[in-house]
Amino acid sequence: MRRQIGVLAGLGCLALLLPLAVSAQTRALSGAGANDLAAGRRIFDAQCAWCHGAGGTGGAGPDLHRATLRHAANDRELVTIVRTGIPGTDILLFAIALTENTAWQTAAYVRSLGRTRTRQLPGDAQRGARLFDSSGCASCHIVSGRGGILGPELTSIGAQRGAPYLRDAIVKPEASHPPGYLVVRAVTSAGAEVRGIRVTEDVFWIDIRDAAGAVHALEKAELSRIDRELDASLMPSYALRLSAAELDDVVAYLAGLRGER
Repeated sequence: MRRQIGVLAGLGCLALLLPLAVSAQTRALSGAGANDLAAGRRIFDAQCAWCHGAGGTGGAGPDLHRATLRHAANDRELVTIVRTGIPGTDILLFAIALTENTAWQTAAYVRSLGRTRTRQLPGDAQRGARLFDSSGCASCHIVSGRGGILGPELTSIGAQRGAPYLRDAIVKPEASHPPGYLVVRAVTSAGAEVRGIRVTEDVFWIDIRDAAGAVHALEKAELSRIDRELDASLMPSYALRLSAAELDDVVAYLAGLRGER
């Protein structure tokens, strides 16, 4: 009898806790108060701003000042992303330290950014599109099905990266290393050199796409050395090739690419 009472008491305590847990997961983010948003902002500034920029204006991660987020169509999905990240990415390694409530507060702050207008970029996107073509960028990058494949596709780059990141990638391309675009230099036993983007590599072979777009299949047994240039890029810097106004134009153009084809 005593054991049954203890079990019932335990179930009663659990019943009291369950509504709180469910509430923390399903509570509408729009119901966040000033204190919740302030707490969420502190977490965001400490953990998220390094990627999404101060105030969510964008950086290595996208600008969050938008009503609809690509991976979070509803509140529950946004809270889940804050806690566990986006599958296939290496972001949010800190999320294990968040409680249900702090994750909810952070998500509420992010959602509030979508109701705030961000500063309009200073450049002219139409002029930027013309500069993109005239500067030869299309020879290396695909936009809406047209262009080269030496660099990353940019069709939806504006939805993936913020304006500050895009600007840095143009003036300091060596500081940005998109996955799958490692620069390698291979030297054959005869002294011939091939330098370009690593396409594939296994124990015996390495395929390298050079700056002209040609792919070289090289057997490692016939190579004297392979250098993996972690701080290199085949893309030239446009810091001196574009004026400040032209750089603003190109950034405005790239930031406006959201995947429309």
